[in-house]
Amino acid sequence: MLAAAPVLSATTLARILGIAVKNAVRILDEPLAAGTAIEVTHRSKRRLFGPRGLTPLQQVVRPPYRPDPNRGPGRPRHESEEDALDVAPPPLAPLTPIERRSFDYTAVEEAMAHLDAVVRTSRFALRSIVDGTHGAAVNPSPNRAETAPDC
Repeated sequence: MLAAAPVLSATTLARILGIAVKNAVRILDEPLAAGTAIEVTHRSKRRLFGPRGLTPLQQVVRPPYRPDPNRGPGRPRHESEEDALDVAPPPLAPLTPIERRSFDYTAVEEAMAHLDAVVRTSRFALRSIVDGTHGAAVNPSPNRAETAPDC
């Protein structure tokens, strides 16, 4: 059959001979072991067999894709030349206590005060929604007396 068809699968041979595919694989394994036939596809399933003269075809056919067992799931990271050139800068020398105190923290203190005010206002608004006093104008500041303005 290999002389009639240049490339033959076990399924095709089984259909032609009217036998089971397993038996066709056993029949094709005999010339493969004897060296008169080659396996073209480099696979364990859906194997294609051909005569020994098709050895150059065996080198051209690429083996099936098999993922690297050491790699995790997901797409591999695309590394560019810039990433390879970017090296982390060396760490800065530790600061002395005097140098640490010389930093100006006023902007941080102002930002924290603003954040406290926003959180306080948000809590008051949420509490008024839960209590049902959503429309009432009450001062959320705990330092001032909670009174509604006269209308």
